[in-house]
Amino acid sequence: MRFPFYTRSRPTAALEACPFPLPSYDDDVLRFESRFECANLFRARRVGPYEYELELRWDYFTMKHTQWFYFRVSNTKAGPTYKFTIINLLKSGSLYNEGMKPLFYSEKNAKTKNLGWLRMGHNIHYYKNNIRRKDCKGERYQYSLTWQFQFPNTGDVCYFSHCYPYSYTDLQKDLLEIANDAVKSQYVKQRILCHSLGGNMVHLLTVTTPSTHLTEAKQKRAVVVTARVHPGETNSSYMMRGFINFITGASPDAKVLRDNFVFKIVPMLNPDGVIVGNYRSSLAARDLNRNYKNPIKDAYPSIWSVKAMIRRMLTEREVVLYCDLHGHSRKMNVFMYGCENKEPSLRLQERVFPNMMSRNTSKFKYSSCRFKVQKKKEGTGRIVMWQQME
Repeated sequence: MRFPFYTRSRPTAALEACPFPLPSYDDDVLRFESRFECANLFRARRVGPYEYELELRWDYFTMKHTQWFYFRVSNTKAGPTYKFTIINLLKSGSLYNEGMKPLFYSEKNAKTKNLGWLRMGHNIHYYKNNIRRKDCKGERYQYSLTWQFQFPNTGDVCYFSHCYPYSYTDLQKDLLEIANDAVKSQYVKQRILCHSLGGNMVHLLTVTTPSTHLTEAKQKRAVVVTARVHPGETNSSYMMRGFINFITGASPDAKVLRDNFVFKIVPMLNPDGVIVGNYRSSLAARDLNRNYKNPIKDAYPSIWSVKAMIRRMLTEREVVLYCDLHGHSRKMNVFMYGCENKEPSLRLQERVFPNMMSRNTSKFKYSSCRFKVQKKKEGTGRIVMWQQME
């Protein structure tokens, strides 16, 4: 059986041959492709001269989790107004109804005009359709995202995406750049935390100023930062890249932090899901951020290894902050979710750091922060670390 999408969990997988003949390129039919890293288009149907109905691939071994999209389009024609409709989205609300636009990238514009990803499109709508969901019982239906678009060039190769792509290959490039930096490599140590189900490396970075004495080293407290447990939340990788660039940089603030803390950083918890274009799950068909409570090492190696790493670290030093970076599909701005302390001596302690963030940048919205510990979220990293790692 042949699948019209990226079928392997390693970024070096080759494209498979198309199982059916395609018409020649002298026609006006768009060519869609998703057999590359992070892409997830399952099927494209031409329903009009310039109109296409698109289906996304579900997360591997599931029949749900569609929000992220990423695919390539070729054989474009400048001038006509095309209409694209993704028909199998599952969330009831979307920022596309609040003004957000799909991301677009043109290879010709990148070469001739030095243009990168741009949010483009018009007549954008997100709405419930009449296709019943197959992953649950009852009268529940899928949602559609539709937009119109005019390609800037004829014969171009273009890409559409939900959010700025950041692949496992991009991470390897970033880490290699740090390793090759003679200054940064003095206080950044890289090692393999574990391997994923697909055999991909889960990286661990330790960032701190080398201590001259053992007693000095033990006095440093620890900060743990992780990201990309949900593959489709690519904005978390850009936050992580920014944080790593800052904490390894030459600024006086970064130096003070390295002198006083040990930073343990896991930049990509779910590399398999990232590579194959999943939105939320790993190759175990599970949301890793609901399995921190009692993770099975063979099924969730990165989650088990992060918990084991923190347990070992707690025998040596205090962990003052655990931060797991995410992206939200329906909320704007930058904000935090924390855990409400009900003990009188700790009351409101969890709100101090978010409040400090809001006072330092207008981009952070304290009013969007939440601190309730919900039962359905008890398996998440932030709640389990708060409950088990004290």
